[in-house]
This record gives sequence, C-alpha cells and structure tokens, in this order.
Amino acid sequence: MCIKISSPSMPEPQKAPPPITPRVEKDTSVLPTQKELVKPGDEKGVEFGAKKDASAAAGKKVGADALRIPLNDPSSGGAATGGINEG
Repeated sequence: MCIKISSPSMPEPQKAPPPITPRVEKDTSVLPTQKELVKPGDEKGVEFGAKKDASAAAGKKVGADALRIPLNDPSSGGAATGGINEG
C-alpha cells in the first residue's frame, strides 16, 4: 500500500491595492450665514451684587461637608444612638 503525498501548491501573490485617489479640495471661501442665537428683546437683565435669599437651600452644605456625620454632637442625635456605654 503506497500513499502518495503531493507537495503543497505555491500561493499566488496578492493583487496590488487600487491607486490612491487625489484629495478633493473644497472651497472654504463661502461660509454659511450666521444664525441669531438670542431673539432681540429676549435678553434678561442681570443685577450684580444682589442679596441672597435666606431660604433653606442656601444653608445646605455641599461637597465633602455634606457627607460629614456629626458623631460627638449630642444635639444632633449622633451620640444618643444607644448601646452599651449609654449614660
């Protein structure tokens, strides 16, 4: 019994890529028309140095101070949470 092993065929080279097309130059001298962002008469008056409102939102803390938990302040109830050493 004889097994005939043929040699692998040589691969064909790849085709060359298509030629590079030249860049199409656009005419940049023609600009679009400018749009009005604010309608005339819609401007709001700005008063500098106006006093702040004394509302509840003005006293709220922001940032890292808002995350602080008062542990040793008995008026806030942080220390009176119960436990073994209550007294």
